[in-house]
Amino acid sequence: MTLCACNQNPNAYVIKGKVLAEDCEGCDVYLRHGRTTDTAKVQGGQFRFEGVAEEPEVAHVILFSQGNPKPNAPVVLEPGTVKVTFSDAITAIGTPLNDDLNRLRGKYENTRGWDYNSELFAGHTNDILGVSPLMLMGRGNKPVFDSLYAAAGEFVRNHPDIVREHERLEQLERTAIGAMFTDFTIEDGSADGGPVSLSDYVGKGKYVLVDFWASWCAPCKAEMPVLREVYKRYKGKKFEIVGVAVSDKRADTEAIVPELGITWPVIYNAQSVPSKIYGVDAIPHLILFDPDGRIVERGLRGEKIFETLSPLLK
Repeated sequence: MTLCACNQNPNAYVIKGKVLAEDCEGCDVYLRHGRTTDTAKVQGGQFRFEGVAEEPEVAHVILFSQGNPKPNAPVVLEPGTVKVTFSDAITAIGTPLNDDLNRLRGKYENTRGWDYNSELFAGHTNDILGVSPLMLMGRGNKPVFDSLYAAAGEFVRNHPDIVREHERLEQLERTAIGAMFTDFTIEDGSADGGPVSLSDYVGKGKYVLVDFWASWCAPCKAEMPVLREVYKRYKGKKFEIVGVAVSDKRADTEAIVPELGITWPVIYNAQSVPSKIYGVDAIPHLILFDPDGRIVERGLRGEKIFETLSPLLK
């Protein structure tokens, strides 16, 4: 019944795969799209996927040999039959977007380079293939992002990844160096489970180093010895550190605070609230605020923290 429904749906796709390597018989093949992973096995040197994509989306076909992934093939899930071949060069052809993507991938050695992505975007400003190059070229660079965004069509502009990055860059601009802090309140964020606001610490006459972190974040934990030394050296009437636990379970944060030797205040259970306000897309992210609450510096790490604080806190 499922196969029949796919065949009758105008948005149905079929992926017919061929694996030329003789040692891949019985190997697993994954089709990863979004949060979904479909699986198949290589039988007689072939594999097959069928499904329905209400809108075209970019997926990846990943072949595993002896439990290890081989180089994967990007494939656009769009109506029609796509022929994917794993050999020395991986190809995916048979539908319009896959044909064009395969043509460009054969033309350029570096598919993360500017030339490749510029040509890819120029030919696909209003379909799914325009999303990735806009993100790659414009991520973290608002002038470039804005220029490409202005040239994009409605499909690309309304794609969730582009919407999120557009909003993040707008927030980064609003919270750039020199800007006054933007307050937020976490209703159960204090140590005793009550409400706590950033303004309880920032703008109160001290330099405040705010650390966006999480218990599961290895780089965050690696930064803690530096922060402990910073706190030991500068804690006092002129300086404070405040940890903001983002995208983390409160219980996990509480459990690791003593293990990491954190003795400064922590705002718990902040989830994505402060990250969205300050345009933070990777942690740890440290922001230094001056005694009035203006942003002095962003993205501080390691020795750069000492270099920034030393002239301010002599």
